Amino acid sequence: MSDTRFQFTGLDELMAQLRRLPAELAGEGADIVEAAAAGAFATIHAGYPSRAGALKAKLTVTHTRSPFGARSVLKNTAKEAMWFEHGSQARHTTLGANRGSMPPNPLFTRTVMAKRRQMHQQHQALLERHGLTVSGLV
Repeated sequence: MSDTRFQFTGLDELMAQLRRLPAELAGEGADIVEAAAAGAFATIHAGYPSRAGALKAKLTVTHTRSPFGARSVLKNTAKEAMWFEHGSQARHTTLGANRGSMPPNPLFTRTVMAKRRQMHQQHQALLERHGLTVSGLV
């Protein structure tokens, strides 16, 4: 019979850390999501022209947290939002007077895409700080 023995020290502490990890990641990850959405809101709100009251007034952000994740929804319900973002064709009155066209200004899309990319990088850094390996993110 062999007298070989293995003794693991710190196993209880490791198990306790592993149990806390999902809650810690969820909390820190939710903070990152909400900060990204709030930053996008501030950038878009500041980027709208001062005379565009409805665009600014109808821009909203809502945050939802659960034990499984976080979600922030940024939207603009103003009817002019689509025209501002995508532009419009030349408009004419019934008498034929030219009212011009509106050039596109993709402020909303450009800002949200940049903040989302930044948010993914912050999530990757969060996971790596906790000792996990992340691959496949752009």
